[in-house]
Amino acid sequence: MFQISTPRLRLLALNPEQVQILVQSREALERSLGLEPATLELSADDSFWGEYESAMQEFVLPMLAKYPEQYQWFTHWLIVHDQLNRTIGGIGVGGLPNPDGETILGYFMDRRFEGQGLTTEAVQALCRWLFQHETLQALIADTPADHVASQKILQKNGFVFVGAVEEGVRWRLVRAT
Repeated sequence: MFQISTPRLRLLALNPEQVQILVQSREALERSLGLEPATLELSADDSFWGEYESAMQEFVLPMLAKYPEQYQWFTHWLIVHDQLNRTIGGIGVGGLPNPDGETILGYFMDRRFEGQGLTTEAVQALCRWLFQHETLQALIADTPADHVASQKILQKNGFVFVGAVEEGVRWRLVRAT
């Protein structure tokens, strides 16, 4: 399994088979990976899990089938708290860079682990790995306009405010020169 390690976390890139298990049962996936099963509690509104499940069915699974060798760019990554050995969030990007060299970043964290710098650590680690790929020139992240904590995470990772979008506000991180 492909993973990125930080001082407190492991980011696990789920392969296509693991995503199939996740779609059926998060607990079954976590048990198969030797993790303590976790029930995630999010600060997001009730529509989040529906959107998440739709994205898994309509984007992640089809793209994993289409690009199995580059699955890390399309998959869901588990954010695992190393000491607790349990999932505390998720992160990922919206595929390979587009013709402008951009892709979009998304993440979520269990509300019980917010405010500890863990999301900042996860975003930093994934960004570092992503920018090792020469084709990536910029990462885009959209947040709800009122989600100040998420915006601070992006700012701490060098993202700059771009402007308003339909979903809220857009942030951008450009490859360091």
